[in-house]
Amino acid sequence: MTGNNILLVMNESSESSKIKEILSAANFNTVSISEFKKNYSLYPKGYNTHNNQFDFKYANINTVDLILMDESFVDESLTKNKSIQNRLKELHKKTYIPTINITSNSDDTPIGSFDSNIIYLKKPFKPRELLLTLKLATIKYKTENALYESEDKYRLLIENADDPIAMINYNGEFVMVNHSAARFFGCKRENFQGKTMWEVFPKEYADSQMENIRNVLDRGEGQVFEGKTIIRGKEHCFRTNIQPMPIKNGGMKMVQLIAHDITPLKQAGEALQKSEKKFREVFNNANDGVSIHSIEEDGLPGKFYEVNDVVCKRLGYTREELLEMGPKDVISHETLQKMPKFMEKLHSEGKTIFEAVQITKSGAEIITEITNHLFSLQGKEMVTAISRDISERKKAQTRLLRILAGIEAAEDSISISKPDGCHFYHNQSFNELFGYSVEELNVPLGPVQLFADEDLGNHIFQTIMGGGSWDGELEMIDKAGRIFPAFIRANAIKNHEDQVIGLIGVLNDITERKRVEYALKTSEEKFRNLAETAVDAIIILDIDEKVVFCNRSLERIFDYSEEEIIGEYFDTLIPKSHVEDFQLKLDYHHQSGYGNVFESFGMRKDGSEFPLEMSLNTWETEGETYTTFIIRDITQRKLNEFKMKMREEIFQLMSENIDEVFWLIDPLTGQILYMSPSYQKIWGETIENLYQNPRSWIESIHPHDKDKFISYIFGKNGNSQHREGIECRVIRHDTDQILIRVRAFPVINQNKEIYRRIGIATDITGTRTIEDK
Repeated sequence: MTGNNILLVMNESSESSKIKEILSAANFNTVSISEFKKNYSLYPKGYNTHNNQFDFKYANINTVDLILMDESFVDESLTKNKSIQNRLKELHKKTYIPTINITSNSDDTPIGSFDSNIIYLKKPFKPRELLLTLKLATIKYKTENALYESEDKYRLLIENADDPIAMINYNGEFVMVNHSAARFFGCKRENFQGKTMWEVFPKEYADSQMENIRNVLDRGEGQVFEGKTIIRGKEHCFRTNIQPMPIKNGGMKMVQLIAHDITPLKQAGEALQKSEKKFREVFNNANDGVSIHSIEEDGLPGKFYEVNDVVCKRLGYTREELLEMGPKDVISHETLQKMPKFMEKLHSEGKTIFEAVQITKSGAEIITEITNHLFSLQGKEMVTAISRDISERKKAQTRLLRILAGIEAAEDSISISKPDGCHFYHNQSFNELFGYSVEELNVPLGPVQLFADEDLGNHIFQTIMGGGSWDGELEMIDKAGRIFPAFIRANAIKNHEDQVIGLIGVLNDITERKRVEYALKTSEEKFRNLAETAVDAIIILDIDEKVVFCNRSLERIFDYSEEEIIGEYFDTLIPKSHVEDFQLKLDYHHQSGYGNVFESFGMRKDGSEFPLEMSLNTWETEGETYTTFIIRDITQRKLNEFKMKMREEIFQLMSENIDEVFWLIDPLTGQILYMSPSYQKIWGETIENLYQNPRSWIESIHPHDKDKFISYIFGKNGNSQHREGIECRVIRHDTDQILIRVRAFPVINQNKEIYRRIGIATDITGTRTIEDK
């Protein structure tokens, strides 16, 4: 609107002419109704050529900026001509043309008015009042027009928004919803007309939302809420922004509700929380200590960034205490001195493994193995440290070294393999027997090549790898190809959780024993052929496991005569407590064809039980199935095995209980590796004192015998001239002198080097006097 074109709706009069002059002087273009009719060239659409009259139906009213209307014209013309009045109302409503009504009514109530937004100018008025009223009308028009344009933009924004938007009044009725809201609910916008919150949402959600809406309306302040609801059978989570709307023309209070679907965000957040919780559970439930720490500018470890529960429990600190500390605060001084070297390797390789002594809060020392990994966190170098307590492993290694010393001196051939069958140790006797080095057998199931029957070797290894044991006689083959008989005891080495951690075999070359046994067997066969008698009991069973044949040795072993046992079930010869085990082994043989030799227990006629070994074979003839059993009483063998097992225990008992003193020393360092308990009986001092003062036992030797004693036990001058040992005097603290005979000899390793020296001292004071010495 320019504000220049004014339509005067009034009768022709002097007052009308006066108004025109005032407006013309103010640069306004005015046209009266009469002129509007005549000058159709200015407004061609408003002129009806059929009756040569002006008609609002055809008028281009958009060229009019303001209507100035006199009440007299309203009273006379508009009241009489209802068509003109209705047309003005319609045009005014469509085009928003501002109107000034000149009235003389005292209450400013228009007569025949068609719009309550008309501005009234009371008669009489001054020119200034008229012009100010025109200006007011113009400002009002611009303001309303700007408001309409703003509302159009706002409406366009709402309609094209991605989030559902609705206007809801105090009663919960939908006043307006945008297209996004309609699409969200799978319907059209018209479907919301006349509906309430309770008709669209579940009652619980509708009640909750209406409580929020009314709180916003009552307080006049917008709020943001989060909540869940079910829409079209699917749960959604919304963040809802509720803002109060201005009230127009005394209408009902309403709010604008913008609902942002945050379901994917919530799901991602929940997934992140679950992931973090899972990481925390894994982090804190690890068997090893896990920590993360920074790196200082000097390249050394900085403060802890995170520690798991294992680290806290091991070191005795709380998590909060440790996060104020760093690795340098919980390691020994010796480990700290090595730390620059460890960190240098970490930076060059990205990973390093080292042993460290950690100090607990109480001051205790723990030997740990630490694996460090370098990584980047938010652009900063960090270190993940995985620490494992190896204190027990270190103690076990020390014990193992002592045990190995005894194993190396054993006459039995002893070998140890990993759980996968890789050979990793054997003693000197084993090396001398087979001629192989450890490296030559250090492949999975490498020692199987030592068995003349490799299938049997595989069977033995599979048995002990599965946690079982195997012992018996078989043939072995050395590196030169010599086949010889041997007796082997093979067992699985298990930890406290019954897990297989290694395999061990103890083997004896029984070539000589076999030669004797063969000669004996040949003699026995000659005797059996002559006497038609077998040494072992031989029994044949039918398919029902009834005895159909037995030899005379059955009576010798079981005390049953042939007449007593024929026709009886075989389990007559098996103790009831072993029938189930025997039947399982028998079924296993029938099903797999393996296990044709196994051990069980037999029961004699008098009820006594004894161990036996059974060899069986199933065969068929003339459509009948039979099983042949060859049964051997192995009572003596079991006794021999028991004696062999006891030998190791007896050695241990002897070392602790014999009167002679037995020791083991390192010839290079002179360190005492072992001293038997009898030391206190002869030297008169405790072993604890000896370990605290390792030279005390040498200082106790008589000054005249000391050099000879030292040279002999350490083998400095060789032992060839003292094959029977030497005699020395021991001066005890109680001033008594003890005469001893000392014998010492070296222990040679596989490299033909002396790596241990063993000595034995015997008290011979009672056999002669000190003066005789």
